[in-house]
Amino acid sequence: MSGASGVNAMGGLEGAPEAALQPVSLQQTAKLHTRPVRRLFVFVLLVLLVSQLVVSLFAWSLAEKQFLPELERKAQTVGVSLANKLTRALGYGIPLDRLVGVDEFFGEVLRDNADLAFLSLTDSGGRVLFRSGEAPVAGPGVVTDATRPIQVAVAVNFEGRQVGQLHVGVDRQYIASRIAGLRYDIAIVLITSLLIAFEILWLVVTLNLSAPLRQAVEVMARMANGDFREYAAGGPGRSLGDALNRIETSINQAYADLLRLAAEPGRRLAASPLLAGLQRRYHFAEEGVSRPVADQRLTMVRILTVLFMLAEMLSRPFLPIYAGGLSDHGLGLSEGLRSSLPITAFLLAVAVAMPYAGRWSDQIGRRRSYITGALFVATGLAISGIAPEYLILMIARAITGLGYAMMFMSCQGLVIDHTAPRDRGKGFAMVVSAIAIAQICAPPIGGILADNIGYQMVFLVGAGVALVAAAVAARLLDNSITQAQHVPPVARMRLSVVSRNYRFWTLSLLSGIPAQLIYTGFLSYLVPTLLMGMGSTQSEIGRDSMVYGLVVVGLVPLFAWCAERFNTHALSVSLGGMLTGLGLLSLQWEASPRAVVFGIAALGLGHSMSISAQLVLVTRATQAEALLVGSGPVLGVFRLMERLGAAAGPVAAGLLVASLGAPQATVWLGVFGVAASVLFTLAFFLTGRLAPRSHAA
Repeated sequence: MSGASGVNAMGGLEGAPEAALQPVSLQQTAKLHTRPVRRLFVFVLLVLLVSQLVVSLFAWSLAEKQFLPELERKAQTVGVSLANKLTRALGYGIPLDRLVGVDEFFGEVLRDNADLAFLSLTDSGGRVLFRSGEAPVAGPGVVTDATRPIQVAVAVNFEGRQVGQLHVGVDRQYIASRIAGLRYDIAIVLITSLLIAFEILWLVVTLNLSAPLRQAVEVMARMANGDFREYAAGGPGRSLGDALNRIETSINQAYADLLRLAAEPGRRLAASPLLAGLQRRYHFAEEGVSRPVADQRLTMVRILTVLFMLAEMLSRPFLPIYAGGLSDHGLGLSEGLRSSLPITAFLLAVAVAMPYAGRWSDQIGRRRSYITGALFVATGLAISGIAPEYLILMIARAITGLGYAMMFMSCQGLVIDHTAPRDRGKGFAMVVSAIAIAQICAPPIGGILADNIGYQMVFLVGAGVALVAAAVAARLLDNSITQAQHVPPVARMRLSVVSRNYRFWTLSLLSGIPAQLIYTGFLSYLVPTLLMGMGSTQSEIGRDSMVYGLVVVGLVPLFAWCAERFNTHALSVSLGGMLTGLGLLSLQWEASPRAVVFGIAALGLGHSMSISAQLVLVTRATQAEALLVGSGPVLGVFRLMERLGAAAGPVAAGLLVASLGAPQATVWLGVFGVAASVLFTLAFFLTGRLAPRSHAA
């Protein structure tokens, strides 16, 4: 009886998937469940946008009201301090009009206080005795004429009577520039907070709503096709998946019962045709135990990438300035080299550690490798902030580079783990977009923080962000370990065949290395050095550095599409390198913040054109070698050379600064970029070696 009931139960299952779950019904179910999620996401995002706009506009309106009284109070304080010093001088019996060196003393005070326009000392009758700066004929009180500085008068008293007045002028142009800077900072905070809030919101919605629903839809699709081998992962917001799992478990259990009954003596012959028919039409879990469907949570890679990039990039706008201000304890390094070596220490550690970090991540798991890397980064940043010693800073930057390599390779491994080969490009694009978001957000925020809390505290803030990244990874990632793919023996040998590939080495030496050398030498080192020398604040340096990320985010998709559409990858690489070099040459004619920003924009434009096209040319130029050793080792050699070029960039720029100065160092980097691009063009275009190898090769 039991055997008959089991057979009837399974027989009644025939045709059930097609009848119960038609493809049209499945699509309707997916739309019905994803539409509310999208609406909720848009609604919450609009609420965030409106609230942030309201707060930002309120802060905007307060900027001038709060800033002007503060400057007037500062001018009053400076005036009282100087008046007391003048009073002490009068105590030595020197008349007010016979004091010596007052103009020079006033000049030193003005040089130390950029917000002051002038200092003027008058006698009791109003006659000007000493003056420094652009000062009008002073009168008592505060001058409100918009064309003149704000003027504060402080009495100079001696032996109970007023013998003169000290007039302190606050520069209105400085006030206007500072208020504009504050409003720029408010706008930057608005943009970056919205971007970060968007990333967090996307993560929460994906993990708790979108991913469970997509999993449920995928399980339904498999069940509709007669596949009962995979189930949806459980958890909050996954009630639909849990219901499907119960149905699937009962079906697999019924099939397992049928197998046991069919194995009994006397039933095998009768059950064989039924089992054969079921196995042709359906796929059941082995031994009644199904496996989880792939967890569609790739968005967690995005937030993990944003966090560790933010932690490291917060200090980039001021790192050369901070390092250059530390004593090298008798090493005899020039200021340019002293300020560039910590950047090189970080980049060299990244270049050396990345190949080993990838293998280590495969062996111990993404979760442990990411958390370990985050702890390394937090340690390196904390040491940089706590111990302001040059040699300690060098060691700390190397530790930070090791952690950076671990976290980067862990995120890259997560993309491989959670994507099929056909979807891997989209997964890596998600990592690239996360890096671009960090490049937009981190430099301006780091500059604002440096202006307000100091360099060392920004390092500690970065360490805190790294610890947050570790906590998020501990919450999101599991402890599974990905088995490393077997590497054929030929892939372990030295790539001697690649060493004879003319086009590969032309790409590496004339495009890959110059692009990364100019990027780190100019953007990471020369930009902060140049702008600080031109009187820019840390906030302004951060805002200007942000231009690179904005250009790259906006133009990379466009140029990638154009290169694919018109097959102009080599032309893109050539023009991109030339535009980068020409942008830096602009400082030959105008060494100003405007020229530096132009160079940053040109760098972003050139990289938008060339970086993605480089990889296409490398894969085309090494098709034959890839058949022997695989594309991974070949691209690994190219990436290693790029990273070594990046490590050399700050040192090269520092040596040029030591001998020529920062503006001329930038010009020579531009000359190098143009020359490398011209040689690349000659090697590829004029020699006729540009055409990609045929697929038959």
